[in-house]
Amino acid sequence: MRKYNKFLALVLCASMALPFTGCSSAKEDTDNKSTSSEKTDKNDKDTEKEYAREADIYKELDYTGLVSVGDYSSIPLAKKDIEDTTDKMITTNIEKTDDFKKDKKGTIKKGDTVNIYYVGKMDGEAFNGGSCTKDTSPDGYNLKIGSGNFIDGFEDALIGKKAGKTFDIDVTFPESYPPNPDYAGKPAVFTVTVNYIKRWSEFTDKFVKNNFKDFDKEYKNTAKDYTEFIRKNVVQDMAWEYVYTKSEIKDYPEDLLERVKTQYKAPIVYYLKQNGMELKDYLEAQSMSEEDFEKNVETSAKSDLGKRLLFNAIAQKEGIGLDENAYKEVLDNYLKEYAVENQEELDKLFDEYFGTKSEDIINNEILYTSVNEFLVGKVKETA
Repeated sequence: MRKYNKFLALVLCASMALPFTGCSSAKEDTDNKSTSSEKTDKNDKDTEKEYAREADIYKELDYTGLVSVGDYSSIPLAKKDIEDTTDKMITTNIEKTDDFKKDKKGTIKKGDTVNIYYVGKMDGEAFNGGSCTKDTSPDGYNLKIGSGNFIDGFEDALIGKKAGKTFDIDVTFPESYPPNPDYAGKPAVFTVTVNYIKRWSEFTDKFVKNNFKDFDKEYKNTAKDYTEFIRKNVVQDMAWEYVYTKSEIKDYPEDLLERVKTQYKAPIVYYLKQNGMELKDYLEAQSMSEEDFEKNVETSAKSDLGKRLLFNAIAQKEGIGLDENAYKEVLDNYLKEYAVENQEELDKLFDEYFGTKSEDIINNEILYTSVNEFLVGKVKETA
């Protein structure tokens, strides 16, 4: 019943394997990887001679023919846009917590998150994949009204309805519905029970201490400091986006593009393997050809590589380098996050999960952060 994006489903985990972050699902599996190290030991020996540090490759590149860097001497950002984005991010983070009460009598409005059961029927018969019931999903389904996650008409029909009630919703499946082409264009009726509306606690110092404690070592556990922290990150992101949209990527070095494509594929293959599937079988099930998959991977990889080329070009131009102390700090954080004792063990995990060495991920993360902080210094907030 939900809207569907084939490639989005495939890269759900891969999106976390970009140069600046790790994928949390990998950490959960480290305890079950006693044979993984045996398997990757041989791979390490076979590929070590071929491995070249990405930092060295980027350092040696001539960016004049690869990137046309946009003007960043002054970066104008509207204060209202900064504040609005900050508020939205804080709201999103609040809604990821479990610090809420269940409103079982309120009226649903756009933006609310509701917990529901539903049964979908066509011609009076329940159809496969169209139901979420107490028997199949005791915790219900959490749906944010206005998210667009369900087919058109479903979420809008919930607005104005009361929690604790059961009612029918008439919808029509879109003319194109890849998850099940047999449903395309057909009318359906969903019997929906609204269990409750989520009402989050007020955003206070207490809320921060309970839910975001020690979010950053440079800030106190207060609502004010948390807001300042989010705002800082918003300005960094907006400054980067401003420069990125004014820049042009002219060419993509083939060796680096292949590396990034590998980094996209590795977590996808791993995710499918954990669910007992092969990539080719999954693609067949989704009516997606390997050619289309490769095109999508290349498109996403080029987008990511373009950003790497840009921040490396700025770093090279401005003499922004890698800091050993920052490297050690980030490495220590990764070792704790993935519950491993040393970088060698971390590399074995990253080779399998992300298709790259931990050193490359850490270096990219540090350089990206340093370039962002430099660009923030060029920001001019406007009314």
